[in-house]
Amino acid sequence: MQLLPLARYNDLIEGAEILSSEYVDGRISPKVLRLKDKSIVKLFRLKRALSSALLVPYAVRFQRHVKKLQAFDIPTVDIRAVYKIADIGRTAVHYIPLEGPTLREHCESLPLDARMAEKLGQFFHLLHLRGVYFRSIHFGNLVLADRQRIGLIDVADMRFRRAPLNMNLRTRNLRHLFRYDTDLDYLAPVRQCFIDAYCASARLHARSESYLRYRFECYFQKRVEQHGGPACD
Repeated sequence: MQLLPLARYNDLIEGAEILSSEYVDGRISPKVLRLKDKSIVKLFRLKRALSSALLVPYAVRFQRHVKKLQAFDIPTVDIRAVYKIADIGRTAVHYIPLEGPTLREHCESLPLDARMAEKLGQFFHLLHLRGVYFRSIHFGNLVLADRQRIGLIDVADMRFRRAPLNMNLRTRNLRHLFRYDTDLDYLAPVRQCFIDAYCASARLHARSESYLRYRFECYFQKRVEQHGGPACD
């Protein structure tokens, strides 16, 4: 991690476009910036006095996760540098973004078809097979790289296991797909293609596969119930 003085930080972000911001101590503070050369600077702050980020800052975690994903041949961003900006109490990661539309952007113009749903199911299994548990997985963090392969962005909130994820973690991770209603609307018509592709790739025992399918469908049914539809037994 490089120590970045405030003057050099200001030079770095001069003319940058603020893509995301947050309220900190009653003021708006930039969170993600696109620089003039189209590279990205993502800022991290310590949100709690007692936090594991004191030992391993979020920017360092981001960098480590990128390296691990690249080792698995999973498309992701390309790190330029990791900074500590002591004058503003931030760490930062400077990276080249992964080219291609997010899955959410794709679905805004084209429906999620069976082929793409199958590819998504296979990709989810690949992550779980590699022991990757990505809490922040949603259609806005999945990128269609070169229109062929699915990649990941915003990878700070992630854990890596040495073995494939167990069934509990698999079902919990699948549930993170249900965070945004728009994503569910895109996935709902082809959800059977998604889960079929996942199970075909995973080759689970019959009982485990039945349980996974049941929980996956329950997540959809629970959302229907919240909107006045029938509940899942």
